[in-house]
Amino acid sequence: MSVALEQKVSLRGWREARLGELIHIKHGYAFKGEYFSDSGPFVVLTPGNFYDEGGFKDKGDKEKRYVGEVPKDFILKQGDLLIAMTEQAEGLLGSSAIVPSDDLYLHNQRLGLVTEINKARIDRRFLYYLFNTRLIRQRIRASASGTKVRHTSPSRIYELSVSVPPFSVQRWIGQMLSGYDELIENNTRRIKILEGMAQALYRAWFVHFRFPGHETIKLADSSLGKIPSGWGIKRLADICGIVMGQSPKSEYYNDTGVGLPFHQGVTDFGDRFPVDRVYCTVENRIAEKDDILCSVRAPVGRLNISTKRIVIGRGLCAIRCKTGEHPFVFQQLKEKFREEDTMGGGTIFKSVTKDDMHGIKTLWPAESIRGRYDQCVAPMFCELENLTLINSNLRRTRDLLLPKLISGELSVPPRAQTQRRNSHARRKPHAS
Repeated sequence: MSVALEQKVSLRGWREARLGELIHIKHGYAFKGEYFSDSGPFVVLTPGNFYDEGGFKDKGDKEKRYVGEVPKDFILKQGDLLIAMTEQAEGLLGSSAIVPSDDLYLHNQRLGLVTEINKARIDRRFLYYLFNTRLIRQRIRASASGTKVRHTSPSRIYELSVSVPPFSVQRWIGQMLSGYDELIENNTRRIKILEGMAQALYRAWFVHFRFPGHETIKLADSSLGKIPSGWGIKRLADICGIVMGQSPKSEYYNDTGVGLPFHQGVTDFGDRFPVDRVYCTVENRIAEKDDILCSVRAPVGRLNISTKRIVIGRGLCAIRCKTGEHPFVFQQLKEKFREEDTMGGGTIFKSVTKDDMHGIKTLWPAESIRGRYDQCVAPMFCELENLTLINSNLRRTRDLLLPKLISGELSVPPRAQTQRRNSHARRKPHAS
């Protein structure tokens, strides 16, 4: 730390402390793989339940469930603070997350649970954000062991020295940053509801054939089984243009925003839309706005939607509906690729070729039914893109504020520093 910053910290009452003086971390339990299941009363948390930048990630129907006996001490409670002790993906080590609900999630061995906090010196929410700063994460990684997969331990974390402000300032910083997280969480809930509605409507109309007017239409045999009379089966290439990605030489890549966004595979896929991180100055294979992006190398069949013109590498293909009915095609492909690395009837693929993609059999309903479906879900797709963009902006703002507030680079309003003292004064009885 520079002399100038040390003076600044000292003037504000910030104090240096070892994390071992402030917290205690408990190791998780080694749950037995033989009891993992697709369903069950508990969810086994892993580092995959953490976002790289910190925060709890709900993996939906991909969660690991557990049906074996569970020690009570390893059932988590709402508000518990967890730390990723294994770097399952680059940058994840040391990420922290707050458990969202009681008696559902299990404390797995690759996670550390903060069981004791010196409440007189450190605020829980401030601690959560402290662990999610780049500086702390870099220091955790630097002290970790392992080559291919890095691991940390409570004893290594305890040795880290951190600067902490007065308690009232910690609380103000935690409240400021959590305001952004609450907005993000609310939008994320709305996103999941809209996605669920679009998928439920697709399944009702095109899997169970409960579309408007279905009562008067008989089913007929097809290569995909019985389908409504008058509907067809077409190859994906008959209804869509398909662009297979090709990777330019790495010398054309940059992270400074020059050229078009470049996506090699699923590394920067979001839940629905990709996050731009790498750019490319060679416009080779292009995906346009609203194109469906499909991974053609393991994991095969993961889908996103392009929000702008991008360059795609060999791990992706871009799918563009010739009639503009992107929502219908997206939901149908999502149904076909419900399990990663499988396609169609469940055959497992490590990669798929251009011919494989062209030959995917698709259901092609009557135009009137397709049109009605698109009228219903197109507004949902627009709202999903808007909410995702809002969340992206909120995260960007929060992530800019986080290191500046945690380090003391941004000054805290004087009222935040005196708030706690004044509140105590108001509660003090008047002298008689």
